[in-house]
Amino acid sequence: MFKNPVARFCLRELNVSPVYRFEEGLENVHKNLETFKAIYKILNKNGNYVVFSEGICVQEKRLQKLRKGTARMAFGAEEKHGLDVYVVPVGINYTYPAKFRKEVMINFHDPFSIKELKELYNINQAKALLAFNEKVQAGLKEQVIIIESPENDWIAEQLLVMGRNSFVLPFFRWMFDSDERRQLEKRISEKINYLSKTSKEALDSLKAKVKAYTDRLEKNQLKDENIARKLDWGFIRYLSVIFGLPIFIVGYIANLIPYIVPRIICNTQIKDPRFYSSVYIGIGTVLYLIYFPVVLIFLRIFAGWTGLLLGLLVPLMGYLVLFYQEVVAERYHTFRFWLKKIKNPSIISELVTLRKDIINDLEMIVIPQHN
Repeated sequence: MFKNPVARFCLRELNVSPVYRFEEGLENVHKNLETFKAIYKILNKNGNYVVFSEGICVQEKRLQKLRKGTARMAFGAEEKHGLDVYVVPVGINYTYPAKFRKEVMINFHDPFSIKELKELYNINQAKALLAFNEKVQAGLKEQVIIIESPENDWIAEQLLVMGRNSFVLPFFRWMFDSDERRQLEKRISEKINYLSKTSKEALDSLKAKVKAYTDRLEKNQLKDENIARKLDWGFIRYLSVIFGLPIFIVGYIANLIPYIVPRIICNTQIKDPRFYSSVYIGIGTVLYLIYFPVVLIFLRIFAGWTGLLLGLLVPLMGYLVLFYQEVVAERYHTFRFWLKKIKNPSIISELVTLRKDIINDLEMIVIPQHN
């Protein structure tokens, strides 16, 4: 990405530094020295730096092998500048990383000082680098949701969705400080991994039940979230759909260009789904930084100070458009659920029973604790 001069300028302005891997060619690896110097300068000012130690972008619930570059940076900062660098393993868990406005759970593990490994580094640098990665990996494994076998990705996804749907979310969903969600998903993933190792029969039985449940949902065009729970303030949600329509129309028109341009560019130019959301957000952000001042200028010219004040509402209305679309989709599925419940209550009862059976099976799985 840094080969493109425009991208290089933008990334530099965002304090992003390139790290060259062997895949980029041995002739480029020496360029890491420049990156390391920039990082040391930040650390010398008691700053923070985020390093993605896996060195690869793979959208799956598995921890990739850690590269040694992070360790070399940390030891280099201590060796060249005498810095007591603290390393904090950070778990980043996405629900759907390639989809816009989906969730991310970020958790910080206990930090460790690079000086803890200084003695080993003085004796054997290779072993010190390995020990560093082992400490980081151990911290990440405690924070990251991991499905060890790719063949269990499907069952894991279905059970994780069911777990998420058991939470009753407030009307305006934004940010949560609780770690309860991640801990639940972590338990689900660990139980799947445990069954995969100890009882293939039990895992196959669970897969069959989940398959029967999800097929039944799909056949009746229903969502698990409606079987799992009843959302609070349902009447307000319906009212927001009705009374929010004028705001949605105005907000959509006012933000039409920032909405459609990033989507068109990404749909036509981005072939790798791993980069879709990041490019989408990047284009949308840069475009809005240009679009919004232009809107303010035009409104000020043609509508005076009143137009300028109205223009300040454009970003807020843009967010409300996104929120409105999500509420409409949720209310639509809820409405379908209630219609189905009135017309054919036996189907709903059957789905409720199937779901309870799956949840009970999952709760019955006990992983032995090792001292």
